[in-house]
Amino acid sequence: MQSTSTIFSKTTFALSTAVACLFYIGYELNRENFYALLTCFSILFVAYYFLVKSAKTESLNQLLVIAALFRLFFLFSIPSLSDDYYRFIWDGQLLANDINPFDYLPSEVTIDFPNKAELLAGMNSPNYYTVYPPIAQIVYLFSAWLSPNSILGSVMVMRTIIIAAEIGILLLLPKLLRLINMNPVNSLWYALNPLVIVELSGNLHFEGIVLFFFLLAVYLLALNKEKLSAVAWAFAAATKLIPIFFLPIILRKLSIKKAIAFYFIFGAAFIVLWIPLYNSTLLPHFLESVSLYSKTFEFNASVYYLVRAIGYQVTDYNIIQTAGPWLARIAYVGILVLLLKKKIISWQGFFTAILFALSWYYLLALIVHPWYSITLVFLAVFTRFHFPMVWSFLAVLSYWAYSNPAFQENFWLIGLEYTVVIGFMVWEVVKTPTILDSNPIKT
Repeated sequence: MQSTSTIFSKTTFALSTAVACLFYIGYELNRENFYALLTCFSILFVAYYFLVKSAKTESLNQLLVIAALFRLFFLFSIPSLSDDYYRFIWDGQLLANDINPFDYLPSEVTIDFPNKAELLAGMNSPNYYTVYPPIAQIVYLFSAWLSPNSILGSVMVMRTIIIAAEIGILLLLPKLLRLINMNPVNSLWYALNPLVIVELSGNLHFEGIVLFFFLLAVYLLALNKEKLSAVAWAFAAATKLIPIFFLPIILRKLSIKKAIAFYFIFGAAFIVLWIPLYNSTLLPHFLESVSLYSKTFEFNASVYYLVRAIGYQVTDYNIIQTAGPWLARIAYVGILVLLLKKKIISWQGFFTAILFALSWYYLLALIVHPWYSITLVFLAVFTRFHFPMVWSFLAVLSYWAYSNPAFQENFWLIGLEYTVVIGFMVWEVVKTPTILDSNPIKT
């Protein structure tokens, strides 16, 4: 049995190496340097596993404080692994100039504003309409108001809001786990996950805000405050649309009467949040951009790449225009089956159903960025499953594409990623008596 001093020294070493790697990723790393990136993440995930597995209830609060401090490391950095922030700032500048960002392509905007040329040059989507919902747009607007002339300043404003949401998650997550009779230490699987920290606080992805509102919605639902829960759920979906996919599960948790009321309140709140942006071009331009995710964009896919390869053999061209929509339809049917199969008794079953529904969706998706796995990690905290944590590490392999000027993906690495993830998932399902256990458990 290890002595307390030995465990303390190992914990200190794990924290020290994590600090060094996070600082390097935030302030020194060039995303073209794939091997340095992979090395850092490998070290971070080893430290992560040790810290969570050795954690006790008595040390939970200290580790949650450390998790919050890890997020603050990136406060003064420019995102190193993503250039999405250029579009965020662009949309914020348009709003600050009373222009609806859904009205125009970036190339069509004629007014001048600070850093316009740099933002346009750095943007990865200059030929597409924006796709970001109203809560995200509000954050972009705040960044333009509070820092109109500085890209770093705008980044810091957005990062502060994301970190605030993340701290909200760190405070609320253990409370919900206790409320539903689960071990609050499980919250560390999310709180200390390296990809969560780097992609949200570091690279400004808004899953942190989405998950805060979704967590709040479930917490209120657990307290039988269905009306407030529906409003919080609407805020989550109005940040990124993914929580809309989870809505069918309400039919398995509430009575028909309460579920109908929940959906009505959700729908009303969701529509109200869009009203400030509404005009005749909003819906067609928004849907045009959303459709790109099933007909045009492709990155780090699994099943789709196999289907595409078969398509090339049969037709000698990329069948994305046909295969993408069909895979999306199959994904939606699978989500409904998983979320509506039977009535859920336990909260563990609630989260497990959503976990597998979203996993199914991502396995059939045409584009799966590394930060997409963050929601899976969050959901897994409430279940018996750990394959999302494995996925969150292996998703880093997709960053190989940035290591070459042609942005060429390495299909061997993608194959390795999904072979291990699916294999681990199947192994966990086989060794678990039932995926949707109806009895609450402690882990």
